[in-house]
Amino acid sequence: MRPTLFLCGLLLSSAALAEDPSPPPVMPAEVAEPALPSEFLDQALKVDVDNRITRGRAKTPLSHRELFEKMGRSDLLAKSDSMITRRRWLIIGAIGLSAASIVAGSILIATAPNLATPACESSVQVYNEICVPRANQHNISGTAIIVTGVVGALLMAGFAYGSDPAVLSRDETVSLVGTFNSQLARQLRRPPAGLRLIPMVTPDGASLTASLRF
Repeated sequence: MRPTLFLCGLLLSSAALAEDPSPPPVMPAEVAEPALPSEFLDQALKVDVDNRITRGRAKTPLSHRELFEKMGRSDLLAKSDSMITRRRWLIIGAIGLSAASIVAGSILIATAPNLATPACESSVQVYNEICVPRANQHNISGTAIIVTGVVGALLMAGFAYGSDPAVLSRDETVSLVGTFNSQLARQLRRPPAGLRLIPMVTPDGASLTASLRF
């Protein structure tokens, strides 16, 4: 009896092992991320040590305002416009102040009493007590006005120079340019919109899977 049971169990085990289990479906290998196309090198931005921006291998100059427009940064555009307006008025003010001070100072110096006139040379007392003090007063006042106006104009020009429409420091520009280049790389790597067929191999045969990208 026992040999019979043993023989039946052996036969059942052999039959079970003889059945070939179905293997899992074979999926297509994952496609590696494509390399950057050559267009990236023609459109990518760079920042030099002087905070100047260039585009592509041709190194075409690009202003900070153009970068702000490309990135859609309306806040930076508004700040840049404010700096441009401030710089314009400071430059106008510096030119006006220097011109007015030079004209006023020159008029004072030109209207100083002439010590060589007969009125001043009529007596020593008139010459020393009237003509000389008035001449000195005109010359000193005229010179002071010119110097004060020129110094004020230089200060205003310095503030105008500090009103940089670029707005950002070099490190901040580098960070913004890096963001732009990353977005550009993702955009160029993205496959074109449309229907994509992906082949699949299974034990029952081959099949196609549709993938729609838009």
